[in-house]
Amino acid sequence: MIRVEGWRRTRNDNISVACADCPKCGKENVVARVASARSGFNSSAERGVTCKKCGHVFNVQESQLAIRRQPREQVDLEYAVGSLAWIE
Repeated sequence: MIRVEGWRRTRNDNISVACADCPKCGKENVVARVASARSGFNSSAERGVTCKKCGHVFNVQESQLAIRRQPREQVDLEYAVGSLAWIE
């Protein structure tokens, strides 16, 4: 467990998100939230992504999205967790 400001971080403090790395600058961009049990996508549907760092607009197929677990606070600071769409 990681101790942060007097409290312990638990698994519940991390959330699963679908991410796409910008082909121009390499920054990771969170595209959506996903269920913790999900390990990947089969869909060839494309999603438009605007890079949070350089503003480059690119398309990525859902099957190419990476699922990563990130601290809720980190995602909330950058993307507002409550406003992220869910991928079922």
